[in-house]
Amino acid sequence: MKAVYFEKTGDAQNVLSLKQFDKPVAAANQIVVKLLSSSINPADFFFIGGTYRFQPQFPQIAGLEGAGIIDSVDEGVDLAPGTLVSFLGKNTWAEYVAVSKDDIMVLPPDFPVEKASQFTLNPFTAWGLLERAGLKAGDWLLLTAGNSVVSKLLIQIARLRNINVIATVRHSQSAPILMTYGAKVINVAHEDIIESVLQITGGKGVNVAMDAVGGKTGTGVLQCLQPGGKLIIYSRLAEEPVTFYNADVLYKNLTISGFGIRAYLDSKSAEEKSAIIQSLVEIIGNPEFKMEVAATYPLDDYKEAVKTAQEAQKEGKVLFSF
Repeated sequence: MKAVYFEKTGDAQNVLSLKQFDKPVAAANQIVVKLLSSSINPADFFFIGGTYRFQPQFPQIAGLEGAGIIDSVDEGVDLAPGTLVSFLGKNTWAEYVAVSKDDIMVLPPDFPVEKASQFTLNPFTAWGLLERAGLKAGDWLLLTAGNSVVSKLLIQIARLRNINVIATVRHSQSAPILMTYGAKVINVAHEDIIESVLQITGGKGVNVAMDAVGGKTGTGVLQCLQPGGKLIIYSRLAEEPVTFYNADVLYKNLTISGFGIRAYLDSKSAEEKSAIIQSLVEIIGNPEFKMEVAATYPLDDYKEAVKTAQEAQKEGKVLFSF
């Protein structure tokens, strides 16, 4: 089978290669999936660069999320070949992958493949973040990296719950689509985030902020919270740290917490996961719900795919298609 792999950590454009590997065989409790589509996520570049929460084992096939149909199963696995599934797991930039059955999410056979390939990571992240936030109708939510896939999912799901959303961007061309989703938009390249948030919220600030950036932006976000507010950190796009005075947190009784998708999924029972999957299938499967795809590439064009995925101003997710 064909796969994109790397033998040392570094910049994806420099360390990735393409070659033939043996097709995997299902071991105990595993299934083999014939990939239909794989997404390219920021986590992939952290993994390839050696700065992710777990390390590669060389030679390492790249990719951490995908969707496809079951090709074969271990004899103890009660899933039928041909079933459409989505999953988180290593080795997804390949034509076939062996995955633990515990990491599989079964989807309806007519679920759109482009949405299926993005189903496990970002939608569950958005769902879990909103669960952690505990917002109610009429509350205010502030998002950094407003043009990210996670932010676009958060905006759309939050609006279904009548939660008010403010999203920050750095490029003016990103604003119109977020506004059509129902968000207020602040361009932090030209506007002061604290002044803008206070103006939008009538001087109150936001109930919850979700930061994917850090650095100066994350520092400003903390000042935008109401007394009793929450800051939830779920990514780290900037290298610089967030800074704050203890008094800012203490006197406003703020809560700062981190969110990781794998720990969130591990905290859920099979029944809870099933209920979340059912809800997300209904929400995301609706043709009105948007999950933009910026570009789709075959594995042979992995260099161009990676280059496109690393562009800051792209609209939507970059996918491999099989």
